[in-house]
Amino acid sequence: MQRYFRYSALFFMSIFFVLASFSHGEAAGKITAEDFSYQGIALGDSEEALRSKWGAPDDENVLAVWGIPLRTLTYGDIVVSTSAVNGKIVDINLIGEKYRLRKDVHYGSTSSYLVKVYGKAQRQFLDGYTCYIFSHPTQAHMRLILNLDAENKALVSARMTMLPISEEEADALALSDDESLAEFDQNHAFIASKEINVSELPNNDRVKLGGYVK
Repeated sequence: MQRYFRYSALFFMSIFFVLASFSHGEAAGKITAEDFSYQGIALGDSEEALRSKWGAPDDENVLAVWGIPLRTLTYGDIVVSTSAVNGKIVDINLIGEKYRLRKDVHYGSTSSYLVKVYGKAQRQFLDGYTCYIFSHPTQAHMRLILNLDAENKALVSARMTMLPISEEEADALALSDDESLAEFDQNHAFIASKEINVSELPNNDRVKLGGYVK
């Protein structure tokens, strides 16, 4: 009888450690700075660095997102957007079925595997997709957006962005005085997009675009 209890105890302890290890593995996912770059190009890099590493794009265009003028450069199924103000990369959009992210995350990866790699996140709805949205560990305005298939919730596309993702964020950005977000200064962006020479304007803090501040 004593031997029976001994083996039973060992059996249940083994089950406990297996389950504990499994749970730890599932909870190991964590977002990293690496998740905001792709093939040697990261958010915040210059357009010059992009062209140097990836070469000439297949197509170029200009557009505005939330009033922010951008230049888009298309490389196959990848669309990279840069700021028209300072040329910094502000958006990397991975579509198609060929992209590969950290730990072989790719088109069709399951939701459970995404959680295992990146950690848990509440599902949200954005731009017509159910998605997971993760913020950069130290720079909250950088986001990784993983768009999911509506039926099986598998990965469809991935996007790394510094752009606002809602009207509320765009409004807050327009009113922000944060100099680290200069690439999104919509007043300067408007001037840059119109190619207006402002070098002769008075350098006075009381002079603002749109009028004189008393």
